[in-house]
Amino acid sequence: MGKVVAAHVDDAKVCAFPALAGVSPAGNIQTRGVLCTPDRPLWLWMHELAPGAQIRWDQPALGHVVYVWKGSARIAEQTLTPEWVVSIEHKGNAVIEAGEGGATLLHYHSRDASTAHMDRPGGHVHVWGPDGMVKVKNYNNDMTTIVWADSKCPTCELWMHKSEFGTPFPQGLAHFHPEHEIIFVTEGGMIVGRKVHKPGTALAVDADTVYGFGVPEGGLGFTNFRPSEPHFVMMSRNGPEHAPISEYDHLDNSTLISKSA
Repeated sequence: MGKVVAAHVDDAKVCAFPALAGVSPAGNIQTRGVLCTPDRPLWLWMHELAPGAQIRWDQPALGHVVYVWKGSARIAEQTLTPEWVVSIEHKGNAVIEAGEGGATLLHYHSRDASTAHMDRPGGHVHVWGPDGMVKVKNYNNDMTTIVWADSKCPTCELWMHKSEFGTPFPQGLAHFHPEHEIIFVTEGGMIVGRKVHKPGTALAVDADTVYGFGVPEGGLGFTNFRPSEPHFVMMSRNGPEHAPISEYDHLDNSTLISKSA
């Protein structure tokens, strides 16, 4: 049985820039290993880049996703501000350079090939703004979902989305996902068990781990990274209620707000 591991960026130790195949730093960068122990299937780093500092991807062995949390940066001719996302596929090439005020980046990837889902050819880089490729609203539970990487790409299976809840509710219905995931709280709070996790908290949820969450007063915003198309299964006292359902396909139950061309 899997587990849920919580870690806050403020508690993560400063460390050397990770030795990752095809990834290298340039300039003044302070790195914290938020989730990076050998037992974790997915890893998360926080990089604080001084102005002009760079991170380079030169045909990495695994796919990577970068979320701009604070500050600004550039990739090619595109300016990146908070809530922009860059997905660098395996075999892709990219350089992200911090802007004049520096940048704080959240950097996600699989630990190794066993959980990386690299069946597709790779080689591309995708850049998405705060509204992602699709943004929808579910008025039944006051949830807005923004999808940046949808696992439907013909060259990669990376997934990255954000969920926002404005209305508080107690601990939610128990469910599980067949895939490993990393949740990162960006706004408000997330109730898990008896604890309210504040912004800056990452929760690593192992595949097939049953859990639920609630939303306190003040709402909740969180991002979610997975290396492949995500699914969910709702639970009851008698066990699973249905076969895994694609989260992307489930978006059809929501009202479309925007969709990128």
